[in-house]
Amino acid sequence: MKIAMLIDGWKPIFGWWQVHVQELCKRLVQNYNCEIDLFVRKLKDENWKKYDKDEVLENWKWKIYRIWPTTEFFNIFWRILALMNTTWQLFWKAKKEKYDIIHAHAYVSGLPAKIVWGLLKIPVVYTVHGVNQLDTWKWWIMKKIEKWFVCWIKYDCEISVWKEFLKYKNVNKNVVVIPNWVDIEKFDEVKTEKKYNWFNFLWVGRFSWEKWLEYLIEWISLVDKKLLKEKWFKLNLVWDWEDKDKIENLVKKLNLEEFVNFKWKLFWDDLIKEYKRNHVFILPSLAEWQPLTVLEAFASKLPVIATDVWDNKYFINENNWFLIKSWDENEIKGIIEKVLKFEKKDLESMWENWYELVKENYTWDKMVEKVFLEYKKTICNKQ
Repeated sequence: MKIAMLIDGWKPIFGWWQVHVQELCKRLVQNYNCEIDLFVRKLKDENWKKYDKDEVLENWKWKIYRIWPTTEFFNIFWRILALMNTTWQLFWKAKKEKYDIIHAHAYVSGLPAKIVWGLLKIPVVYTVHGVNQLDTWKWWIMKKIEKWFVCWIKYDCEISVWKEFLKYKNVNKNVVVIPNWVDIEKFDEVKTEKKYNWFNFLWVGRFSWEKWLEYLIEWISLVDKKLLKEKWFKLNLVWDWEDKDKIENLVKKLNLEEFVNFKWKLFWDDLIKEYKRNHVFILPSLAEWQPLTVLEAFASKLPVIATDVWDNKYFINENNWFLIKSWDENEIKGIIEKVLKFEKKDLESMWENWYELVKENYTWDKMVEKVFLEYKKTICNKQ
């Protein structure tokens, strides 16, 4: 099967949707002998290092094409220009390669995929990884744009990584839920010497408004400092994004430097080691869909504290830790204080349920198999 894959952001941008696409492409080639052309943007990082070279991977079966212009990710004008150029490049490449299917990943990649569908009638699969605006802001114009991409454009098949997406009114009737997955074998292989001194919380994600990180830091500032010091409390923050300066300044403003560590960007084995060095994973998001970080925490045998947003309730319950209300500073402050008073031996024995959940149901190979099945069904339905 020959596949054109589209995603707006790629290296040096690094998010869980890139991990999703990378592992999907790799396993489609390895397990199903697919040929994949991945279309991404040419980008510059914060140090203006260019990522503009095409790549050939997996014995020439996976090719990555970088689309002009080369610019920083958060530039609307150049992003639109790159979108237009992606449409043009995809059209001419599709005429030559005769793709069996086009798989676009939200958000904006759906537009060139749909235009080429209109010209060449190649079936389109569209994956939605999340909807920040639909889940939070009520009347912002960005909500309308986001809804247009995920609910008003008709695709041959739409894949959502979370069940709650099905509640939105959608012109697409063929919407399939295929959750994120985690490489449990990789997590088992990576060893770390020991955990941090008791008691370390871990947060992993984008420093952006929907993750509600600034409020987590404010809630921690309300906890009794004597208790934090007695427990050697640390909040370790992994990754960065557009709000990183804002978060750094807030930590300084609240005099929490003693209790908050910025680990910044960690990849692959280093990230897994960081998971395993901590004692609790916390995720206070306003919008989360089906968070890969929760599955990674489960694979690392960590207890999880998370807000009751979208699919978190399908993974977190009274058997495997705390599911709490978002926006409620008293509840979250209370949970943090309650957890800090746990005995170490009791906390470290509470991992079996969620580890087994991931091991049995959320592996990469099982989920890629489901995606490949949807490809075959979509192609068959269009013939």
